[in-house]
Amino acid sequence: MDYVTKLLSGVVAGLVMVASAIPAAAAGSGALNTPLDPFTDGTLSRYLWTVPGVIKKNGFVTEFMCTNLDAPGSVANIGVEIFDNTGTQLNNINSPPPAGGCNGAILSVPAGSTVTISNGATLQLHEDCIIGIGAFDNGSARIVSTSSKIVCNALVADSQNVVVNASGTTTGVSPAVSSLEVIKRSKQLGD
Repeated sequence: MDYVTKLLSGVVAGLVMVASAIPAAAAGSGALNTPLDPFTDGTLSRYLWTVPGVIKKNGFVTEFMCTNLDAPGSVANIGVEIFDNTGTQLNNINSPPPAGGCNGAILSVPAGSTVTISNGATLQLHEDCIIGIGAFDNGSARIVSTSSKIVCNALVADSQNVVVNASGTTTGVSPAVSSLEVIKRSKQLGD
């Protein structure tokens, strides 16, 4: 019996050593705890809004529409950084955008102007910036800007379908759209 006990304790110790040597699945820090980077023009970003429920999967994409409400004559940089379900950051406003692409930021948005940043193109909506990232589900996003006077809306949209009438003409109606909650950085309504 003593031999079996020693053998089992040795096997268990060996398994613990092997298991501790295997790297854990990489997970990020999420929208709230990932350090902020400046925009590509060097201006500092401010974390304004959190958006849970961000998705890019099975033809659904997430659209972020933001308006600069700052004083006339001023401009603001506006950016969206997306995180997957593990909290891993998928894009960065500080990374140089690919040729003809977008890193999630639009620089020098004039006061009164609205921009749309998305993680995919749709057939029904206009996107000013399409972030080139792969499919994911159950993610989140943070909206950052150089100005605190930015208001935003977010929605999940069907990127592949178009509603047509009986004659086959597009109606301009989006087939599937759902609004997402836009939360003041880390405070949900009622906090």
